[in-house]
Amino acid sequence: MPTQISLLVYKGVPVDFSKYRHTALHALYPDGQHDWLHAVGAHPFFKFQKDSENPMSEPPIAWIPVCTVPDSVTKAKIIFACACTPVHNSNSDRDWNCQNWVGEALTELVKIGCLTKEERRAAIGKMVETILEAELEDGHVTNALNDQGHP
Repeated sequence: MPTQISLLVYKGVPVDFSKYRHTALHALYPDGQHDWLHAVGAHPFFKFQKDSENPMSEPPIAWIPVCTVPDSVTKAKIIFACACTPVHNSNSDRDWNCQNWVGEALTELVKIGCLTKEERRAAIGKMVETILEAELEDGHVTNALNDQGHP
């Protein structure tokens, strides 16, 4: 079985607002090993982290398949591309978070031939939909599809 990349979305902590939903990439390798690849922390202390087990106390609320990785892209290349994806901790990046990191990491994975631009676009779209399903700060719940006039 080839390597599978998925995008994970976790419920927000301390409250389930969109801005607090944690996102990560998950890699399942042919040997059965797993990596959770994500940006952790808060401004201005974000850092890249690789975990071999689910780093969160709860399972993800969304498990979004991103791609099946071509055999030419090794585990080491995937980890390196993610580890080299910058985290943004400057004063001008106060709104940057793990959600932005996932988008940027997927761009790096496109560059190494891990997935296509179309696969990246589809995964980001599903991630955004899931993030927007969280409570709004005024206590209401939104649904991205309903807001766009879809049933």
